[in-house]
Amino acid sequence: MKIFQRLSDNSLPIQWHHLLFFSLLVAIIPHTGFYFDLNNDWPRWSYYAFENGLSQIYNSDTNYMPFYLHGLYWFGKLQGSKELIYANSYQLKYFFLLFDFGCALALAWALRKYYSIKFAEYLLLFNLGYLYCTVIWGQLDSMPTTMVVLGIICLFERKMLWAAFFCTLSIYVKLQAIIFVPFFVIILVYQLFQKFDRWILLKMLGISLLTQFFLLIPFITGGTFWNFIKVVRESVGFFPRVSWHAYNFWYLVVKQDPTLLNDTLPFAGLTYKKWGFLLFFGSSALVFIPLLFRTYIFARFKKIADADYYALLWLTAATIATLFFFVNTQMHERYSYPAIALYFAYALISGQYSLFALVSVAHLANVDGMNKYFGLNPYKPEYTALLFGLVLLISFIKLLGFAKNLKREYTQQAKN
Repeated sequence: MKIFQRLSDNSLPIQWHHLLFFSLLVAIIPHTGFYFDLNNDWPRWSYYAFENGLSQIYNSDTNYMPFYLHGLYWFGKLQGSKELIYANSYQLKYFFLLFDFGCALALAWALRKYYSIKFAEYLLLFNLGYLYCTVIWGQLDSMPTTMVVLGIICLFERKMLWAAFFCTLSIYVKLQAIIFVPFFVIILVYQLFQKFDRWILLKMLGISLLTQFFLLIPFITGGTFWNFIKVVRESVGFFPRVSWHAYNFWYLVVKQDPTLLNDTLPFAGLTYKKWGFLLFFGSSALVFIPLLFRTYIFARFKKIADADYYALLWLTAATIATLFFFVNTQMHERYSYPAIALYFAYALISGQYSLFALVSVAHLANVDGMNKYFGLNPYKPEYTALLFGLVLLISFIKLLGFAKNLKREYTQQAKN
């Protein structure tokens, strides 16, 4: 009874209706998914670890980071046999679904003082674009996204040890989370200027090292650590195509099918891959300008970050996530997924939901346009690419609005 009484307490992030909705999704979730992952690679790697031990899983052909391989190992142990591992591989979706819920609840709970609408988390949890990767596709994109979101929240709220844990874990879930490291650093610098504490820094370093040690120790002791390093080193270039079904910039500028073009081929003086890097890092430098200068102002004048700064932080992170998907080569159709949660955070603080709605539709059009489970996208990929381009255009306009106020804000703070 005490458990149910606590769950009815509105001061808690998890409510009884969250558990009810989660149970409903578990009951109706399809037992099918993307075959090559859910019914082939993942059960095969799980069984390999079950037979040979977790420490030897990097002797298989896996190219995944350690956190998920720990999960596959324990999934195999719980199933107990090869037959059950393959027959019940769809149950991995339940694990991913925990992170979908965790991300939605964490954002709704952490940002609750910035908005007034009730049940805000269901804007994500009823969002088909947000749930598609887990419920239909059977992919783990919710895991690194949740770690990144928790890392940003904890850093902003000065929960520094938890921040070190989640920021470290995000990289060891999926290497693409490395694009959010600048955000971790920027917020950390802001917090250190607010109150410098060398012991906190040392503790954060210790937490990070312990997290990495726990994840890597099986492979270090099992003699497969260098196989892990090889996976990290070869992660860029594993799918050397201009696009791997990501309906992005390349569908607008290339006449051929981007999925059939090797990204090491020349294009306008450089390779496609180098153009992708140049476009990403060049445009990212512009995107970061408002956030960097506002952080400098807040740090120099010891000003407490306000709602506008927090909104700028989430908008910048969402724009970077969309840019990463939109201009780089080798992008999969799912790689715009983190932008949904990040634009959702921006929407909750700013009260402006257009970008969140647009990116949700664009992401759904891309993943179902490739997977064709619902047949929701009968249009050419170029139309979806244009929709992502519109999301970026609006984001740049909003960032420009933030940038215009920087000089006036600096002058005002200097006078005070």
